[in-house]
Amino acid sequence: MAFLDRLTLLLDHFVAAMGRLASWLAIFLMLTIMLDVISRAQNITLVSSTILQELEWHFHGALFLLTLGFGYIKDAHVRIELLRDKFSPRTRVWIELIGSLIFVIPYCMIVIYWGWEFAEMSFLMGETSEQSGLSDRWIIKGMIPLGFFLLLLTGFAIVFKCILYLWGNEEQRQHAAFIAETHHADMIEAGEELAAATEGRE
Repeated sequence: MAFLDRLTLLLDHFVAAMGRLASWLAIFLMLTIMLDVISRAQNITLVSSTILQELEWHFHGALFLLTLGFGYIKDAHVRIELLRDKFSPRTRVWIELIGSLIFVIPYCMIVIYWGWEFAEMSFLMGETSEQSGLSDRWIIKGMIPLGFFLLLLTGFAIVFKCILYLWGNEEQRQHAAFIAETHHADMIEAGEELAAATEGRE
């Protein structure tokens, strides 16, 4: 279990580092959009509008794909809290474990397999934009298997955390405790504590 705990932390740190690095693409995306808007408004042609528009969706696509795993690691994705609130912590972890094993990991493997072939075909064809835009279309297509590889690593990390929570010692359970939490219930609990504290002062 100790090895599994260390491996989980290693995967967490790697995926989080990649996510933080990829998040800088948001700045380039905003600058590209600003340049495109200003160029159109002032009727200035510094760079082709087609190139700028394609850069926008390239940056947006890469940003989304490369931060998928980061969002999952940080538990920032959407959950159906109305159902999850009703379950015990161990039940939530079991659902997370089964969901990761049945859906997340197999789906990522399928997308990586076909995504790699998709990008490779684009590279071998020398695919470029059909609208006189960007060349090397394989780069953005290559973001698909790369992004889902990071999500796959996250899926394994989540599975390991579930195992640690269900069968690990107290310290290891604490490392994986966020899987058993529910934001909605936590907010209600925090609100009740605040209300109790306010009443106590009165």
